Amino acid sequence: MDASIWQTCFAPAPDIEAMRKLATIAATTIGVVAFAPAAFGATPASWMQVDKASQAACLKAAGLNDAVTGPPIRYSDRLLIDARVVSGTWPQPHMKGAKAEMLCLYHRRTKQVEVQEIAHPLPQEPTVAIKDIWWKAVSIGGKSVISGSEVTLSLGSDGKVGGKSGCNGYGASYQLDGVQLKVYPPIITTKMACAPALMTQEQAYQDLLGKAVTAKVGNDGRLSITTASGQTIRFIRK
Repeated sequence: MDASIWQTCFAPAPDIEAMRKLATIAATTIGVVAFAPAAFGATPASWMQVDKASQAACLKAAGLNDAVTGPPIRYSDRLLIDARVVSGTWPQPHMKGAKAEMLCLYHRRTKQVEVQEIAHPLPQEPTVAIKDIWWKAVSIGGKSVISGSEVTLSLGSDGKVGGKSGCNGYGASYQLDGVQLKVYPPIITTKMACAPALMTQEQAYQDLLGKAVTAKVGNDGRLSITTASGQTIRFIRK
């Protein structure tokens, strides 16, 4: 008997259910392949396009003057994120051209971009020595020290303040915490008598020193001791 006739007449009937399952699996596989997202930057040329787009988006979002970007830090296709640093200067007039750095995140699929300033700790101002230095007063409460008189001050590391107040020597205990100054009463003085003008100046000096709340050295190297009411004794290094 012809083989084709044999297969037609006597071959077993096909398993319809199995064929349906096979067709379903094939269709699902084809659909996954057809609709799976292609990997971003699969070729050097496509990566170049991605980098160009992310760079432009980051520069625009940062909004800095004279801005430049660093190389991208590329995350996997699971996250689709490129990160890069944008450097430049602040455009606002009051910032006076201060430098700025921003972290930029760019999503390769949605092209969404977000920037955030990279905060750097401000450098601490150098500590200017105040203690264990002899200071000479040049003005007391806005009035110049009387010519020929000597008003001096030293804040010792032992917690004692002292010097000359124009006529007599003086001394007291004090505490300096940062720029916060406290001179504890009483201020002890010697008992010499001088000209009335010197005695008036001495009394004004001791009164302000006893009410002092701050002691700080300015950019000019001068020491200012100030009361809560704003009255100040100004010193230069002796």
